[in-house]
Amino acid sequence: MTGIGPERTDSPRRDPAGGGRAGGFALEDLRTKIGIVRDEFVDRHGYDPVEHIESWTAGAASSELAGIRITCGVNADVYRLRDLLAVRRDVRVVEARDYIRRAGPDGYRGLCLVVEVPVARSDGVRAVRVEVQIRTGVMESWEFVATRLHTGFADHLPPEMLDELGAAAERARDLDSRIGALHRRMEDRIAGAQEKAPPA
Repeated sequence: MTGIGPERTDSPRRDPAGGGRAGGFALEDLRTKIGIVRDEFVDRHGYDPVEHIESWTAGAASSELAGIRITCGVNADVYRLRDLLAVRRDVRVVEARDYIRRAGPDGYRGLCLVVEVPVARSDGVRAVRVEVQIRTGVMESWEFVATRLHTGFADHLPPEMLDELGAAAERARDLDSRIGALHRRMEDRIAGAQEKAPPA
């Protein structure tokens, strides 16, 4: 949306080895691994943290990375999902940008990872890079509108609209914070009830 740079990297990334079909194979494999991570999360926490997941592929002649976007309910689950994915031996995180703790210049908040996934082919195993974006549903809504605005104005938004977009991002951050606090209270209550429960 705002271009690749030191402060924002959730725009389409470039694959130095090229995209194409290998990226599609890597996406299918990574979606399977994410499914396993979700199952593990359910076993640990009792619920599925993923609200929505979508992916995109790069054309055969394109050098852009294929990618997956994951939407979670709260920021705590964004980090938990990242951690479960990062410790897998068959996924290597080669780049990680945290825009939750330090927002992008336009106010965007989320995690952006570039991971390598091994793809087996007849000529051997190739490590293929895939972009993984993880953010909350609140930020997903903000990003949807922000992207349309930047596209509609060819990345030349009037100053007053940029200001309003930034203010909306701050309100989205506040809403995420409030929702996260409520979610923590619920988790604490569940954990307390489990501690008081008599042994089976």
